[in-house]
Amino acid sequence: MWLLSALASAPLAFAQDDTPPPMDDAQIAKALLDAETTGRAIYLHDQAAAVASDAVTTLKAFRQDGKQGRLGGWITQQRDAGIVVTFLSSESEPRARYRVTVGSEGRVVGDIEALAEPATLTPQELGAAHARNTAANAEFAACSRSYNTVVLADPREGGGWIAYLLPGTTKHGIVPIGGSYRLDLDASGERILKQRGFTRSCIVLESPRGRKDLETVAMMITHLLDPVPTEVHVFWSRWARTPMFVVTSMGNWLIEDGGITLTDRREKEAP
Repeated sequence: MWLLSALASAPLAFAQDDTPPPMDDAQIAKALLDAETTGRAIYLHDQAAAVASDAVTTLKAFRQDGKQGRLGGWITQQRDAGIVVTFLSSESEPRARYRVTVGSEGRVVGDIEALAEPATLTPQELGAAHARNTAANAEFAACSRSYNTVVLADPREGGGWIAYLLPGTTKHGIVPIGGSYRLDLDASGERILKQRGFTRSCIVLESPRGRKDLETVAMMITHLLDPVPTEVHVFWSRWARTPMFVVTSMGNWLIEDGGITLTDRREKEAP
């Protein structure tokens, strides 16, 4: 039996005035591929930052640097060995102080690198650091007291950065999807080119994962800002380790294990 769960600070079918533009089959296929690829990347980078943070806090020197205000966040970058998480100094022009590599299985690979002297960042690393700082200081309607920031290199022509602002929570079973934002930034990471939210309210979902009285469980959300599910839906489904049904103007979708499947397509209304 399926448990479909949605809790919100406003009704699930909240008002959304904008009607998403129609998409042909090729555009739909590309949008779904982009959502799956980017959603997985957001999850892997967010997971790597969490794993690296847990690992590096075991170092006495790191804890002392934190207490003395010498640390200023982190950046993540994909490398052959996995995702490298670089913890930065708190200077106006940040430098690298610690590096941790997290493999695809979500475990630390090799030793934690504690730099004897803070190292100058490469231009790519510096761009990512600026993008993270710009996103963290952007104006947006927050739905949580704390936010996690994931910065990815923009794969599109022209480069630049894409930053995601993701609400934080300490409540077990709560999925704070409302208040998630995407910011597109230039190559320097210092200028926001475009910004969007993925919801119109601070909606939260309840993940039924861990319920022993049900054979199969899932979450459900109505999303009318896009005709298809987005990378944020893929991310939160992976984050909660729970399938998610997404109802859009085009039909009903199932997100499971990072993949998106159309389960029921809504027929177009006759003109």
